[in-house]
Amino acid sequence: MNLMTNLSLTRAAGKISKKIRNRFTGNGIINYRGKGTINFIDVGSSGNMPEPWASNARHIKNLLSFEPQDKARKRKNVIVSSSALWSENCSRTFFIYKGFKSSGSSLFEQNFDYVNEHFETLKKSGPSFLAETWYERSQLMKTEVIECKTLDSIIDEHNLPFNFDFIKIDAQGAEYEILMGAEKFLNGSCSGLHLELFNIPLYKNIKLLPEVTEFLDQKGFDLVKKLPYHGSFDSQNDCIFLRKEPVPGRESVYELMRKLYKL
Repeated sequence: MNLMTNLSLTRAAGKISKKIRNRFTGNGIINYRGKGTINFIDVGSSGNMPEPWASNARHIKNLLSFEPQDKARKRKNVIVSSSALWSENCSRTFFIYKGFKSSGSSLFEQNFDYVNEHFETLKKSGPSFLAETWYERSQLMKTEVIECKTLDSIIDEHNLPFNFDFIKIDAQGAEYEILMGAEKFLNGSCSGLHLELFNIPLYKNIKLLPEVTEFLDQKGFDLVKKLPYHGSFDSQNDCIFLRKEPVPGRESVYELMRKLYKL
């Protein structure tokens, strides 16, 4: 048996053992055995939650997931919405870029002027293959006019018998606008946020990490953890924000968030 065969078998065995482990521990199962506690909003999911949630889905009791290019559907404990989120209810142009299977598509235009002006410096940061392929991946394939709604209006429409505790947003630069349409949620039951925020304007007119941090500080949230740089030119960080004081009655959920993020 050659080395490549051994490696393939080892990887396959690892995947099988992980599936078996998840089956018995509930790591990848939302509300495993009905013991979930956190009500979770996932914006820009593409069917995948980030860590630590992917490995700890059992702690999620209810999930509201948004993906504009997905089909709306509902099952026990999970609602998938095809609505795009914004700061107001309106129609906007959605830019679909080549990316990796249309990844990188956004409600904002790619900022070619910025990249052209700074490319010699930018290409020195982040994975070289992302820098080398940025122009190719950033080709505009088509545009669509889509209906956008505020998060607060969607939550009100569903009229659910519970409040949401946590939100994760990966919306290619639209995080600030989405939060502007979620003031009721932020001022109410929200205990924490996991946001992918840009340090450089890869899209035109987006709010960068310092501006979003200032906005959330005014809403009573602290930036408690900034994960390593990633993306083209190390342009982004996943940032974790927690309310400065726990929501009354949800202290245990707040502490669980701190534990999962190792704070």
